[in-house]
Amino acid sequence: MLKALGLPEHWRKPLLGVVLVTLVSVAAFFETWLEIVAIWSRSDTFTHGFLVAPVSLWLIWSRRELYRDLRPAFSPLGLLFIIVSGFGWLIADLVHVAVIQQWAVVGVLVGGFWAVLGSHTVAQMLFPIVFLFLMVPFGEAFIPPLMEYTATFVVTLIRLTGMSVYREGLFFTLTSGNWSVVEGCSGLRYLISSLTLGSVYAYLNYSSYKKRTIFITLSFLVPILANGLRAYLIVMIGHFSNMKLAAGVDHIVYGWVFFGIVMFALFYFGSFWHDSDAGVAAASTPDSAGDSNLADAATIYKHYWPALTVTALCVFIWPFASQGLSALQAAHVEVPERFSSPSLPDWQPVAVPDWGWEPNFKGVVADAKVYLSDGQTIVGMYFANFGDETQGGELVNSQNYLVPQKHPIWRMLHDDVIAMHWAADKSGDIEEAVLNSTHRSLLVERWYRVGDKNTANAYLAKWWQLLKRLSGDASAELLVVMYTETPDGDYDLARQKLKQLAIACCD
Repeated sequence: MLKALGLPEHWRKPLLGVVLVTLVSVAAFFETWLEIVAIWSRSDTFTHGFLVAPVSLWLIWSRRELYRDLRPAFSPLGLLFIIVSGFGWLIADLVHVAVIQQWAVVGVLVGGFWAVLGSHTVAQMLFPIVFLFLMVPFGEAFIPPLMEYTATFVVTLIRLTGMSVYREGLFFTLTSGNWSVVEGCSGLRYLISSLTLGSVYAYLNYSSYKKRTIFITLSFLVPILANGLRAYLIVMIGHFSNMKLAAGVDHIVYGWVFFGIVMFALFYFGSFWHDSDAGVAAASTPDSAGDSNLADAATIYKHYWPALTVTALCVFIWPFASQGLSALQAAHVEVPERFSSPSLPDWQPVAVPDWGWEPNFKGVVADAKVYLSDGQTIVGMYFANFGDETQGGELVNSQNYLVPQKHPIWRMLHDDVIAMHWAADKSGDIEEAVLNSTHRSLLVERWYRVGDKNTANAYLAKWWQLLKRLSGDASAELLVVMYTETPDGDYDLARQKLKQLAIACCD
């Protein structure tokens, strides 16, 4: 069949190798690939993932004549890249870091291509192959800072235009009405779309790596600036129309129209520096790295199938290693009694207060909730154990919201990380948030407790989880939340009470 397609003989085994490596990689890490596709399907932000592989194939096919005379050969460096990526997947699997697992499986696939095609061939196809990493649905970690930037940008421009505006966190009020910056306003969707389109544009129109780098950088920075301007214009349209325009679904339409104009302008100005020889010179000469005499293909690839077998084994070993290590884990799926039934001087258990809010996280296997009072202040203490994190929830997860977006009653006015001085000269940090409703405000402090260590740093918590699980330590991993009402807005007193209980129970 490959002969009928008119493929040169020296490309037939490598192309079969590419197909086999693809099938083996998908089969070995099927669950991770399934998670990637599921995210593409349910999130409009990452729907472009369905197009990445076809676009990569098209980029290679459109320049097939440039690659025709290359001499693919097995590369041990590609094998090493598979091993590094596979090990990264294993580590991420142990501590359930989905995005690292997804980067790693694409890395395994790319390493497989590198192994069966060789370093020289992959170097000529570098962009289409590296472009495959855009299949990974990444970027959710950028949402909070992008939301903060957007709110600050909009409020700053409003004030510069001489209009009065009152801001509380991501919420701000004009004389015409109330506005808030939600996840959809972060601009992540525009950013990823721009980066993807800009990368393809740069590859097709520039031969200079310097020009490509500059244009891709602009494709990253311009949508961030443009999104702030888009949000400002939508607020202005709503304000001057007395909230009759841009206050509903129509503002999404305005946003995409504005994004289209920005991308057209970016591509238009980029066309002034177009290189007429883009993509022509890179692979125009035959590859002589393998055999200068272009010997018979059967001789060149005599050991190709054994090498391909070794490649497949390097791919398949990691899921089996994961199963073996997971079997050794002994997750503690209870909340220790010292937390569920604390005995603290001057603090006595009380009935559940009518605050209208309690922590609630997905996938919790075991939890404990206690309310204590010292006669003046009532403090809620909540401990969540996610077990082995296979029940749809994780200790460290961006979806563990204190208050979800667009909650009908509660909103988050403040969310920051503050220093925490534990006893015995230990220092660390905890997350502090202020939740507000029409009736009351709550001061909330949250952190991760892994074994006997406390931190609000998600990356450090994941690192401690990894070390603990590799050592076979079965001690509990808890998400700790403490909260109290601040009826008079006295956050200092509330913070003092929360820290007092935090040290008493978790130090």
